[in-house]
Amino acid sequence: MRYALILALAACSAARAQSIVNNPNRLRSVIAQLESPQPGEPVLRCEVSPIKPSLNYSFRYQAGYMVMLPMNQYIGSGHGWTTLTRITPEGGAHLPVYLISRISLPQVPKTNVEASVGGGYLLGEGAYNVRWMMLDDSGRACRKSWRVDVHLSRAERKVKVAMPPDTVWELGLRGSRILPRETDDAAPLRLTIFLHTAPLFPRRTRMRPNDMVTLMSTVSALLERVPAQSVRLVLFNLDQQRELYRKEGFLLRDMAQVSQAMNNIELGLVDFQVLQNPRGHVDLLTDLVNREIEAQPPSDVVLFLGPMTRYFDRVPQASLEKPAEHGPQFYYFQITPFFSPAAALSDTIKSAMSRLGGKTIVIHTPGEFAKAIERLEKGGRSSP
Repeated sequence: MRYALILALAACSAARAQSIVNNPNRLRSVIAQLESPQPGEPVLRCEVSPIKPSLNYSFRYQAGYMVMLPMNQYIGSGHGWTTLTRITPEGGAHLPVYLISRISLPQVPKTNVEASVGGGYLLGEGAYNVRWMMLDDSGRACRKSWRVDVHLSRAERKVKVAMPPDTVWELGLRGSRILPRETDDAAPLRLTIFLHTAPLFPRRTRMRPNDMVTLMSTVSALLERVPAQSVRLVLFNLDQQRELYRKEGFLLRDMAQVSQAMNNIELGLVDFQVLQNPRGHVDLLTDLVNREIEAQPPSDVVLFLGPMTRYFDRVPQASLEKPAEHGPQFYYFQITPFFSPAAALSDTIKSAMSRLGGKTIVIHTPGEFAKAIERLEKGGRSSP
């Protein structure tokens, strides 16, 4: 029962995102409780730990908090929490932003379990004062205040943050809005992105929410940064030996389709035909590459993007078509958020890149991802 409760709490809290309050006047009574306890107000026992801001792969600073609550404060059904966060920039117009979330608790048995609940938001560069409160269904409250300082580190100094300074956005795939693209005199590229849809840790057998958000963020960042005449996006999985999604003329507004395709993948289930073909992952990879080489009109850049694979087979040179003299340039951005000795090894995608004269770039941080995008832009060329 203890573990069932923990899983149920994790599921309900993950499904409830914080939303920006567009009209704070509608929540005046709740906002009034932010500053100090009301007369006779009961106390909700909780411990709040702010999460320091960190640059994510969509080049926005993500911050937030974690809350630990003893669940022996509840029993039975019908309980729930409301969290309200006020974030006030010290710079700019100093206008506060309110974020709210509501969580309904599952049936709570008699237990000594402590629940962990988190919340997050996106910030531009600058300093912010945060005031946070949680209210439960019985009127008990827990409060916390802290200050957040957001600035580029030395390793990130060349990154263009994809949010204006002194701004707060709700946590989503790309934030709540997109900055206008800067004027770029480079010719737009015809771009193909092959997204290796797999866990960031190769040994895992299921996609976690963080895996999906990270991979989707890399795609959105590419589309926001790279001037593209057209984009072909293909999702594939080598374990399943199949293509999961393909879209010609892909746009940022199509990201919901990518999310759906990721949610539908079941890595724990393996088709019998996959087991009968132990080198099917190599066949899939060569088929993807050969279709791209033969495509008309050809892409200027073909980018394989995603985590290192679990396979280290060498791709036979004879299985790949010979690229035309003015064919696409091939890249492999291997996303490895955590340093690992295995990243130095040549996985199957890297093997294909070497056969094609392509470039493999191992990426550990968003700062390295920004440098890789810059290298791709300089190396790409527009077909006549």
